[in-house]
Amino acid sequence: MTLPLPSGYGVGMTGTPTAGPDAPPSFKEPTYLTAPSIPRPARAATPFLIALGLGTAAQFLSGAQGDNFGLNVPVWVALFSAACLWALRRRGEQPTPEGLTLLGAALLLAVTRYAVFDMPGGLGALNSFALLLSLLLGAAFLRFPGLGGWSLWGVIGATLTGSLRFIYGPFALLERLPWARLRPARERGLGRWGVGRWGVGALLTLPVLLVFGGLLASADAGFAGLLGGVLDWRLDRLWNAGFRLAFWFALAGGLVYPAVMALRPSLMFRAGPNTARLGLVEAGLPLASLAALFVVFLLAQLPYYLSGTGLPEGVTFAVYIREGFGQLMMVAFLSLTLLLVTHALTRKEVRTGVAYRLLNLAVLAPLALVLLSAANRWRLYGLAYGLSETRLMGAAFLVWMALCLGWLGHLLWRSQPQRFAYPALLMGLGVLLTTTALNPGALIARVNVNRAVAGVTNQLRSTPQSINVLTLLRLGADAVPTIVNNLDALTRACKWSGSCLNSRQYVINRLHDRYDTPRDLRAWNASSARAHQLTLKLPPATPDGERWSQ
Repeated sequence: MTLPLPSGYGVGMTGTPTAGPDAPPSFKEPTYLTAPSIPRPARAATPFLIALGLGTAAQFLSGAQGDNFGLNVPVWVALFSAACLWALRRRGEQPTPEGLTLLGAALLLAVTRYAVFDMPGGLGALNSFALLLSLLLGAAFLRFPGLGGWSLWGVIGATLTGSLRFIYGPFALLERLPWARLRPARERGLGRWGVGRWGVGALLTLPVLLVFGGLLASADAGFAGLLGGVLDWRLDRLWNAGFRLAFWFALAGGLVYPAVMALRPSLMFRAGPNTARLGLVEAGLPLASLAALFVVFLLAQLPYYLSGTGLPEGVTFAVYIREGFGQLMMVAFLSLTLLLVTHALTRKEVRTGVAYRLLNLAVLAPLALVLLSAANRWRLYGLAYGLSETRLMGAAFLVWMALCLGWLGHLLWRSQPQRFAYPALLMGLGVLLTTTALNPGALIARVNVNRAVAGVTNQLRSTPQSINVLTLLRLGADAVPTIVNNLDALTRACKWSGSCLNSRQYVINRLHDRYDTPRDLRAWNASSARAHQLTLKLPPATPDGERWSQ
């Protein structure tokens, strides 16, 4: 028998209470924290097209091999600058004076390094590095003013950023390309017949056929002959041309991206972190000790400096001059770094005081005399051994250090060292351009040959200087006029061997091998063209089959 249940029976008697102290805690939908979105450049096709055009221009200007550089380098730098300025003007933006200055310096370096002079190895590499640095910073600050107020750490950060963008810049141009606009039209015209889609399909099919057809043709000669009448399936040429075009596009993209698309010149801070904690005693004691050390060093050097050509007893020129000069240059560089770091670590109220400024002056004043001692050692080395590429680079570095320390002293007195980096960079570029304008290869060859031919002797050299004509040949095309004009004095009429390294015919053969063939117009160089004309006037070269038998 089933009894009827009362109304409401069972309600609340089973299940989980929904209210009261026994009710379970309520759960809400969790809230997730999302990282703030990073601003990204607007999508645009113009930077990509500029990079692609500059890459194509570089492929054409560099020739089939891609390793002949001359007039094509300044032409490409000019094209890059013009393209970036056109892109800025198209968007209504004005280039900054700092960006224009650095791009102008890059163009001057490209002209002197590649189109006018044939630089020796070390100086040529230094000029190429300065050219790349000018392009990196010129592109980074072409749209962003204020480089003159950036600290040294900020400029280093911008250089590192430029190096990173050299890698990811081409990929950023591809990623920010407005791909949605590349859809083929369907609404009107030829699009309703599917021509747009067929065109895109054909463009995608072409590389597939080229790559796989080339691989199959390389695997089977019969298949290659079948396709030979239709297309020359030279896979090596295809890969070589494609790889070089990709390389030049990547190089151009790494410069175009910061110049016309990046949202800021550097990914790092404009100034270093605020670590100013030191007081006058903590900062002043190392500086005062260093100043005293410089004074003691100068007093120890005074007798040798006053004697003009004297040397410490038992010390050779190689130790006193060559190694000593390099060590003094390192002292100057580290002193500059120490002054900048100490200023950054010192509290503002201390570094603006007179006592701190006098401490900086106490370091810089004897340091100037240390640089004078280094210059005297360089002079002595030149009197003893003449000129070399290393000595010329050392002299240029000495001049740059002197200018930088003078500029830093002025800024430290005014408590404005944050303005040091950009003028110091311009000073370095100016010194390098001046050194290049001296025509180092021709200058070194002329000085050393004149010393050898004239039999120069002095207090530091009791016997005339001998010269190796093979060393002169390594100075490049700028040394060829001096070699040709003094060929009889520099060489002998003998068969080249270990006992006759200055064989006249061997030198003539070397000159013919290197300069007989004129350069392609795209890789034209004034020094190489002059060397080519002089070489044609020499006696003929020995035929290849007779060189080792004569």
